[in-house]
Amino acid sequence: MKGDETPGRGRAWLLASAAVAALFAAFFLVRGCAFMPWNRSGREVEVRVTVTRDFGATVLKEQRVRVREGSTAMDALLEAAEVETAYGGGFVQGIDGLRSGYQSGLGDGEKVDWFFYVNGHMADVGADDYTLRDGDWLVFDYHSWDYSMFTPFLAGCFFQALRSGYGGRSAEGVAVLHTPGAAEEAGEVAAMLEERGISCDTRLLEEDWAPREDEYAVVVGIWKEMEDNGYFRGAFSNASRLGLYAYFDGAELKLAGPRGGVAEVLSGKAGLIEGTGPRLGDGRSALLVCGLDREGLDAAVEALQELAAEGGRPVTAIAAPAGSAAFAVPGEVR
Repeated sequence: MKGDETPGRGRAWLLASAAVAALFAAFFLVRGCAFMPWNRSGREVEVRVTVTRDFGATVLKEQRVRVREGSTAMDALLEAAEVETAYGGGFVQGIDGLRSGYQSGLGDGEKVDWFFYVNGHMADVGADDYTLRDGDWLVFDYHSWDYSMFTPFLAGCFFQALRSGYGGRSAEGVAVLHTPGAAEEAGEVAAMLEERGISCDTRLLEEDWAPREDEYAVVVGIWKEMEDNGYFRGAFSNASRLGLYAYFDGAELKLAGPRGGVAEVLSGKAGLIEGTGPRLGDGRSALLVCGLDREGLDAAVEALQELAAEGGRPVTAIAAPAGSAAFAVPGEVR
């Protein structure tokens, strides 16, 4: 041994270290565990985590996760997948090796990123700041934002939105509105909602109607009877700004591809299911179930029935050509 190092000193050091370790252990047994995120509460919540790409066209992962009450959407995602984060942990940089293609610091790269939705609503906070409620449906989708930065509402998740809302705030009522020639189809949609325990009020669509705060709406009709409504006319004239990848233009239904630009035009016997919302995380949302003509409207109602039967799809919109299979927009645009 060197200098004054002695066996006695070594034993004293070991005893001191053991005492400190015992104190830390006692602290965490009595108090420390309460600070751990997985021990915030003894109760648990169950949420559905869906990881997709290309606007929901491809499902990469689907899992139900149980986490402690008070956990965040990021906590649930970490239970289901390998996650890379940025900006202090609140921004999803990559999931299971699929990473953001855009380098924001340099302002270049491919404009593809992860986008986060809760019960069909695009979140207005990061995944690490959204507190989960039991039954929430979380969708993390990897897609291009060349055409539009934000898509505020996923049409394929509409039934979930009615049940669970956003941020603990659900709709106070559901209005089923219809154009003059679509009362029968509106009745079919209302029956679908009632079967799922969702009460609704069916009435005629007025030209000055727009979504009211805390009121979800399903608007059913033929486009030529609806185009005088200022809300939808304004939305379709600003489609890219509002994140709408399908829109009516006169007697045509135009469908944009994932990177924008009109990729397909349907000119007859075609319907559309699409969601709109004024801003992120807003309760005022409307589901449009519309056709260019009677055949197109019937095709849209049929597609909505299929959507309800399968429990929803994490897709932006659905085009429904009469006599052909419905497909997701923009992810499955041909």
